[in-house]
Amino acid sequence: MNDRKKNGSSGKESRKTWTALFLHSKIKIVVTLILTIGISVSLYKVVEGTYVNRRPIQFYPARWVDLDKAGDLTTQKQASPAEKASLRIGVAPIVSPEKSIEMYQDFVNYLSEKMDRTPDPLYRQSYAETNELVRYRQCDVAIVCTYPFIRGEREFGMQALVVPQVRGETTYSSMILVPRSSKASSLLDLRGKRFASADVVSTTGWLFPALWLMQHGEDPNHFFGEHMISGSHDRSLQAVINGYVDGAAVHSLVYHMMTKENPDIADKVKILENSPPFGIPPIVANPALDPEVRNQIVSVLLEMHKDDRGRKILDALQIDRFLVPEPGHFDALRQDVAKLEGWR
Repeated sequence: MNDRKKNGSSGKESRKTWTALFLHSKIKIVVTLILTIGISVSLYKVVEGTYVNRRPIQFYPARWVDLDKAGDLTTQKQASPAEKASLRIGVAPIVSPEKSIEMYQDFVNYLSEKMDRTPDPLYRQSYAETNELVRYRQCDVAIVCTYPFIRGEREFGMQALVVPQVRGETTYSSMILVPRSSKASSLLDLRGKRFASADVVSTTGWLFPALWLMQHGEDPNHFFGEHMISGSHDRSLQAVINGYVDGAAVHSLVYHMMTKENPDIADKVKILENSPPFGIPPIVANPALDPEVRNQIVSVLLEMHKDDRGRKILDALQIDRFLVPEPGHFDALRQDVAKLEGWR
């Protein structure tokens, strides 16, 4: 008797369990069907709105870019009488891009206005990127470092137009700097230490210290414990001041500019080495630039120091005037780059 009761109650519990499972399964099926129908309807509306009704506006870009305008100057469309052609000026990060904008904006505006063109400054994050602007004719002229100029001249015919004269000289140098508290007395004392360069193709930031080490029997690629590429000379100097690196090679004109703005900097660093003078960096043109346009640019730059506004802009850049480079101005540097690059 008891066994029958037990069997009856267990049977009822089993039926309840199966009923619950069956209902749960039906609910899952219904929910799945609803979701499937909803997704299908949504997809159909997207397809219908995009392709069936031929309204692909959802996928239109917010802004169209005319690639012709970014190409070779010789293939640009003629500007209408109502609009001026642009003057595309590349600026290498000899100083940081934010500092470059502050320094060169007036210069870019001045040159463009004298050429009766719309200013189009192109600030880049590395020397190589600026060289690529010139190589692929994405800019008309550019402010570059000497090492990249030597490479650009060899690789695709980059042309030096003018060079700045600074404090009566058309040369500059590399300065190896360490914190004032450093015990180093020579670059050799920085073996295994942290070292900063503005760029790997910087004359003052890397070419000079690399050649110096080679002349002293060292492999520059394995001498330092860490070689940091700072992106610009002012950042390299700041890295030394902040103790982030143990030494850095810095563009002498950038150093003098920064110490003139903030004399305290000179008390925070020590100069280990000064390089021999190098030919100062040029303003260059891409080799396909219209000769008439190139000649006009050169003429404006050579006369810049003669008018009040031009003189004021040059003073802010600590430049006396622009000059056509003398024959042989870059010869010594060509030899140095050839040594480091292994050219024959």
